[in-house]
Amino acid sequence: MTTTPRHPDQERVFGRDGISGLVDAHRAQRARDVSRPDASDLAAGEAAADVALARLDRNRR
Repeated sequence: MTTTPRHPDQERVFGRDGISGLVDAHRAQRARDVSRPDASDLAAGEAAADVALARLDRNRR
């Protein structure tokens, strides 16, 4: 990661959890964006729920 005078590299200090120094705002935002389900993930979840409920012989609400 490159630093600029406008955006200096912040010092990484480890907190009591041992990981807080590894996660900054940019990395946290990237992890959030990557972990969001897309339409195909949601459709797969809906299909799996329908199959599971069918095995239980129940209808979805």
